[in-house]
Amino acid sequence: MARFYEMPQASPTMERGVLLSWQKAEGDTLAPQDVIAEVETDKAAMEIEVFDAGVLLKILAQAGDAVPAGRPIAIIGTTADEDISALLEEFEGLPAAATVPPPEAPAPRAAPAPAPPVATASEWMGRPLDPAILESPGTWLEDPPRVRASPLARRIAKARGIDLGGVRGSGPHGRILRADVEAHRPATALAPGEPVLVPHSNMRRTIARRLEASYRDSPVFFLTAHFDCERFVAFRRQLEALVDTPISTNDLLMKCVARALVDVPACNASWGEDAITRHPSVDLGLAVALDGGLITPVIRGAERLSLGELAARSRDLVDRARAGRLLPHEYTGNTFTISNLGMMDIAEFTAILNPPASAILAVGSLGQEPVVVDGELGVGWRLRVTMTCDHRVIDGALGARFLQALRRYVEHPELLVV
Repeated sequence: MARFYEMPQASPTMERGVLLSWQKAEGDTLAPQDVIAEVETDKAAMEIEVFDAGVLLKILAQAGDAVPAGRPIAIIGTTADEDISALLEEFEGLPAAATVPPPEAPAPRAAPAPAPPVATASEWMGRPLDPAILESPGTWLEDPPRVRASPLARRIAKARGIDLGGVRGSGPHGRILRADVEAHRPATALAPGEPVLVPHSNMRRTIARRLEASYRDSPVFFLTAHFDCERFVAFRRQLEALVDTPISTNDLLMKCVARALVDVPACNASWGEDAITRHPSVDLGLAVALDGGLITPVIRGAERLSLGELAARSRDLVDRARAGRLLPHEYTGNTFTISNLGMMDIAEFTAILNPPASAILAVGSLGQEPVVVDGELGVGWRLRVTMTCDHRVIDGALGARFLQALRRYVEHPELLVV
């Protein structure tokens, strides 16, 4: 029996998806777990699958359409000759889906005097011409040249807000590859007096909506702590000589946070209308900056992972986040969040809560500074962190207890191996 195939809600925060491409055509036979289309959600580009065998009878949405979650985008049946007239009639009665607006067309110019026909990129001698045949279009073409790029390069460029027209390709015939996009540094100079409008992506809209709601609805306060990191730095240097997996400062700090949350589980919690949920596992969110916005991959069960496992898991999630390849369950459901700007020489800052977590730890730069120890002036390694707390869940004394526990592990990291 024919049925609608709807735009899936790939994450709890997704309200609509932009259809990037169809991987199947009308009339194609479908098997379970076949990829039918690629969709941009609020956080990443992802492939969507079918779960049952069938036939793709009708495509109802085109590439570029912004389709609300739950709205039909295709009709799938069991045989190729099924009658779908009733479904088409039902679909036509639905409100029209929004589309991503194309770039504004230039104002029309006065028609020139008649002239002999000129070849364009789309026709030759009066016949249609496939643009793909033009490997290196010349400047004589009236139509804009087609950018040749791999699908992965296009996906990464879209996630980072990079115009592929300004990227030099190193592949065959100038084809743009993933490495070209990752190495690209866009020009920053702007012509005087010319503003640039950057359309909102799904990711940017979601960030704005969720963080605005978090800032407005959560009564927050801030706690700042200053840690002595002499042993922390020495411990990490010892690890570098003992393990094959590189352990970053942030990896070691995440391990300290996970252990501190085990000691103070009331901070590993979320607010609800009827109750506060204290989570049984530390699902640690790690804020990752992308050119197009911010995403928070989640390391599940961080308290159960060794330092090497934590570092490997973190590196894998960050790499896939930057490539736009995270799955929805990999960036939702954090119970505590870390945002680290220390690598950008930010001494200290405050961060906005990332729901459903009731706390986020803003980490500044780890560096040497003048310190007084036992009445003597010297130089020592120090780190500042600021914890944003939802006062509905975490009171001042409770937040301070967590930072005391965190201080214990940062200033005595040998306790992590006990």
